[in-house]
Amino acid sequence: MQPRFDIDLDKRYNATVVIACHQCGHEHRHHLRSLSPDHALRCQCGSDISLTPGALLQAQRRVSELKQSYGIN
Repeated sequence: MQPRFDIDLDKRYNATVVIACHQCGHEHRHHLRSLSPDHALRCQCGSDISLTPGALLQAQRRVSELKQSYGIN
């Protein structure tokens, strides 16, 4: 199952991925640069959370689209 995620940009426009656990819904925040495909993160409920290579690519595209909409290179 693909986890739900959202993208946040900080004041320096660094991307943070907010990933929701598919079991309990707890949100985990990780810098996009520190995530790698299929690397499992452990939720407080004990579930493993990971982004597939496709989901990671989708997150990178969302960041590019956000930056483009704000006029950031």
